[in-house]
Amino acid sequence: MTDRNWSAAAAAAWMCALLFAAPAHAQVFMGRIDATIEDAGGAPIPAAQVDLTSGQILGQVTDTQGQVHFLNLPAGLYAVRVSTPGSAASATSALLTVLAGSSTRLVLRMPAPVVPPEVNKGIVVASSGDVMRMTTTTHVELEPLQDIPSGRTPWVVLQTVPTIYVDRVDVGSSAAKDQSNFYGKGAIGTDNTWNLDGVPVTDMGDNLLPPALVSGSLGIYYDFDSVQEIAVTTGGAEVQNATAGVGVNMILKSGFNTPTGNMRLNYENDWLQAVNISPALAESLGNTAERGNRIDEYFDRGVDIGGPIFRNQLWVWGTAAYTKLHLTTLQGFADDTDFTNYSLKFDGRATDDIRGNFTYYYNNREEEGRGASALRPPATTWNQASPTSFYKGEGRFVVGNKFFASARVAVFHGGFDLEPVGTLLQTYYFDAGLVAQNSFYAYRSDRPQRYVGGDGNYLIGNNQLKFGGAWRSTPVNTQQIYPGNHLIATWSGYPNMYVQAARDYGAVTDASYLNGFVSDTISLNRLTLTGGVRFDYQTSSLGEAFVPAVDGVPLLPALTAPAISKVLSWTNLTPRVGLTFALDESRKTIVRASYAVFASQLPGTEAAFVSPIQHSYAYYNAIDRNTDGAAQIGEVLFTQGLQAYSGFDPANPSKLASVNTVDPNVKAPMTRELMAAFDRQLAPNISVSAGVTYRKMTDLLWAPLTGVTSANYTQTGVLVGTLPEGAGAYHVPVYALNASAVPPGGGETLTNRQGYYQRYFGIEASATKRLSDRWAAHVGFSTNSWREYFDDPSKSILDPTPAPAPSLNRPFAGPQVAGGTIATLSSGSGQSSVYMVAPGYQLDANGTVQIKWGIAITGSMLLRQGYAEPFYASNISTGDPLGKKTVLLVPQVDTVRLPSVTTLDGRAEKRFKFGKSVLAADFDVFNILNSATVLGKQYDASASNYDQTLEIMSPRVIRVGVRYFF
Repeated sequence: MTDRNWSAAAAAAWMCALLFAAPAHAQVFMGRIDATIEDAGGAPIPAAQVDLTSGQILGQVTDTQGQVHFLNLPAGLYAVRVSTPGSAASATSALLTVLAGSSTRLVLRMPAPVVPPEVNKGIVVASSGDVMRMTTTTHVELEPLQDIPSGRTPWVVLQTVPTIYVDRVDVGSSAAKDQSNFYGKGAIGTDNTWNLDGVPVTDMGDNLLPPALVSGSLGIYYDFDSVQEIAVTTGGAEVQNATAGVGVNMILKSGFNTPTGNMRLNYENDWLQAVNISPALAESLGNTAERGNRIDEYFDRGVDIGGPIFRNQLWVWGTAAYTKLHLTTLQGFADDTDFTNYSLKFDGRATDDIRGNFTYYYNNREEEGRGASALRPPATTWNQASPTSFYKGEGRFVVGNKFFASARVAVFHGGFDLEPVGTLLQTYYFDAGLVAQNSFYAYRSDRPQRYVGGDGNYLIGNNQLKFGGAWRSTPVNTQQIYPGNHLIATWSGYPNMYVQAARDYGAVTDASYLNGFVSDTISLNRLTLTGGVRFDYQTSSLGEAFVPAVDGVPLLPALTAPAISKVLSWTNLTPRVGLTFALDESRKTIVRASYAVFASQLPGTEAAFVSPIQHSYAYYNAIDRNTDGAAQIGEVLFTQGLQAYSGFDPANPSKLASVNTVDPNVKAPMTRELMAAFDRQLAPNISVSAGVTYRKMTDLLWAPLTGVTSANYTQTGVLVGTLPEGAGAYHVPVYALNASAVPPGGGETLTNRQGYYQRYFGIEASATKRLSDRWAAHVGFSTNSWREYFDDPSKSILDPTPAPAPSLNRPFAGPQVAGGTIATLSSGSGQSSVYMVAPGYQLDANGTVQIKWGIAITGSMLLRQGYAEPFYASNISTGDPLGKKTVLLVPQVDTVRLPSVTTLDGRAEKRFKFGKSVLAADFDVFNILNSATVLGKQYDASASNYDQTLEIMSPRVIRVGVRYFF
């Protein structure tokens, strides 16, 4: 098909979607119940009144097939009450659980008419598996979420989902102050998405903060107790899921006719904590207290309450919470964070067919000492403030029991400021151990969002037609300000120094996302077929921005970047097909398979790539003559010439056009997925599932030097030596770019990486026992392989010098091993550099046993293969005119791995019942074994602290808590 035909088809699909419905959301966050009402002999009962109750009442009348369909249901527990025409008999089913994005199918067989109305035990309820689900989705519900000891963050929940792995190990909320980076099924990090009640709240500006965050970040911190359910999707054929990344949907609580409330207090401090650092490690880190990383104080308190304003018409729910988390790092530095949350949600009912809600959510995160770590002492940390607010309005509509629609409008105000503790008056530097000193840069970013979306469902016999679309705008205004004289020195055989003259950075971008989708689901007895197509149009534009000059460095003058509309524009039409088949009439065993194509999400700030205001640096040699450790303008050896540069053209430093360009044919990276799985309901409260996923990722973005190929590089030397931990000797050739091939300013071209692809293969399995007979349990396991391949190295490899992972200054480099493991670097916010690789094994398990006298014992465990130890050497001179390099010393990035991570947590709970209210006293123990597993090291052979442990698992800690709910 020609490009013109593709464009016409895409436009036609989008117009069809607009004709049928308002724009739609990016994630499925509502559930549904499909019920069939039969008489005692199994014949369908038409015109029966079916009322669905969950604190709010919904009613429908069965059609000629005895069927009703309740769509757009908030997650929660529901009861179904049936009244048949011409009879006083009625019946009420047992409670049904509705999960986000799930379909609950049941058959209600009515008792004989002679049965009195108050006798309901004659009803027969046949509930079956979800034959309409086309995704791999894990649902974490409120009650088990509350009853398991955890760090009380969504990232702790994510690591319980098979195939998802996170960069941090949270022991009793020790990592709760920061967002974790995470990956699932080989999806690039910027494809991860977050949704709050069906509205996207992914932070689209996170890739502007160096070092660039490697995964989609949550734009708002939330109160853990405010959610009803967290639904996590990792693949499948659902057309409403935009990307191949992990989709996290957090569903807030709602008010009902019956008042509900929850109050809690949770507390930890240093006296409730063990010590797991060895004296030798404490000494090597300069921690004279020899007590390691600590939770000085964790104090979490909050209340949420909901109920009717006007019974059956208007309901309200609200929350207020405050969390204090004050930490001491492994080196003895303070890092103090406070969270404040407020929320208010109104649900209203005009009629059974017209409903709506309004939500306001506010959060503020204030931190003193952000970034504190072995490489960032107190003076180089940040103070952070990040107030965010979220407003959402939604309407839901039913027309004739066949047409169901919803529409949403949302406004989000986000962003944050990082101010250096050492102030902007002091110049900072890195000593021989690569430890920052004196101060650090400031960072300020404003990130509002606007959203309109909706969807529709139309039922025609055995067909369900689904359609919709969405529009979203994500402007970002960012400044990065360097302190002092902007001369950042790194000691290089002190008093010799290597100086980076750094110009401030500024970027104003605006991204727009427009999508539409349409799908048809056909139900043929036990077989369900789904086919659909999704349309996405994404753009990223550049606004005008200004940065001042660096005094004394003529190569870095003041610049004003002009505005450029639609620097990148991607249009994609992606198909999804799937089927499910029930192996038995009871639908207790279901097999499912799907094929899906996903287009990647355009990073919102990608337009900044072509701004003349890049992260611009000029590198010089210097000598610290006044021995203050920092660089002064008079100590820079300008006579030795420019040693390296990036982000500007030294031949024309005042040029108002970027040294970088965008390939006019660049397109969205694509993921093609094949998935097969089965679900088996062994008993009413016991289910098992397993699945296998294969993915191939092509057309990934990279930024090679403009006009340069691997043929322009020449080997200039070999690095030799011996690796630690018995890994043997290394012999690594290094290369330099020929001087004649250097593009103006070292410019790069953003394009798709030809002759290159990535492949993911994973197997996952889980078993769940819901609470019954006084016990509940869950176990999940996965094995994962994520690797890269080079069909044509002449096109897909530029600089043959291996590096540990792609980085900001070498986005085209990496381990570059055919069939090698993909490594992603995660760092920042006090964490040592973590090189994440897909774990070959990951096991999560938890269980609860209710013994006598209202006492319950709960345990949870996580076992994961350790991440990579990619030993490397930095600041290696190879003769390359663009500067020094970081060189990987091991044959493959995961040749050496950190030890496996095992966490074991437990809880003892005592409940006191007072009528319909409950008071629960919790006693939690985290890291019961007091493990000191190494989580990060200094992998840089050029550092004086080479191979030193920089991060270990936090020690055992006890949390005491009290919860009161009704």
